[in-house]
Amino acid sequence: MDNKVDDVPNISGYTIASVLTQFLALMFFFLSLAGFMTGSIIGGVILVALGGLCEFLFVKMIKKILFWKKKEKEGISQSPVETVFADSLYRNDGESYEKASKLYCSQHGKKVNKLTKEDNDMIWQYTYGDFAYLLMWIIENGFYRPSKEYDEDEAEEAKADIAKIRKREALPTDFLNDHGGFFMEDEVSKKARGFVKEYFEGSFLDDVRTFAKDKLGTELYGFPFRWEDYDAFKPKIDEAYKKYQEDNLQPER
Repeated sequence: MDNKVDDVPNISGYTIASVLTQFLALMFFFLSLAGFMTGSIIGGVILVALGGLCEFLFVKMIKKILFWKKKEKEGISQSPVETVFADSLYRNDGESYEKASKLYCSQHGKKVNKLTKEDNDMIWQYTYGDFAYLLMWIIENGFYRPSKEYDEDEAEEAKADIAKIRKREALPTDFLNDHGGFFMEDEVSKKARGFVKEYFEGSFLDDVRTFAKDKLGTELYGFPFRWEDYDAFKPKIDEAYKKYQEDNLQPER
């Protein structure tokens, strides 16, 4: 039995909500105009802000209606996006910031209480040293996929950011910083997800520590991401991936 009708989102509900939201936006704008004319500047600004918020919500709802209408014309099932709770592969809550800060200050002769915004931005780059090389390897090998938790706009934005990183026009640490230090398991394609999870939770950090000590003369969280360092470390990940494939009888890429 075809239950397609049950899967269709309530577009009429979106339409009614969008009309009401647009009405609220216009009402706030007219009230703000009246406020400005009567000399109530602060009240007018607040009403303009409320009107702008309503207008933003109106545009978002219209985009949603157009999206589902397009799907309907294409004959695609219109089931609403299922809520997916992906597990985080990497999460940086700032716990490494203190150690990174001390190492940065030691390297550059600075004091913690006199750090500038630029210093703090660089220190955050240091804190991602425990994942940045692996993230770049994921991106460079075409294993990145936007998380299912992302909405359509977020997924497109993530793809654009990843494209810049692949061309080395941006850093993988920028991506982590923009996403609050989170990276989800389902952002790795199924082909490489098992390896990435096993390696990251296994010997990866030890490999990075050894590399930092032997090649960079520092500790984990004591260096920023640099392309030449990544290129020097990358063969280690390639080697680990090859061994994983052999152990799991997976074909070469």
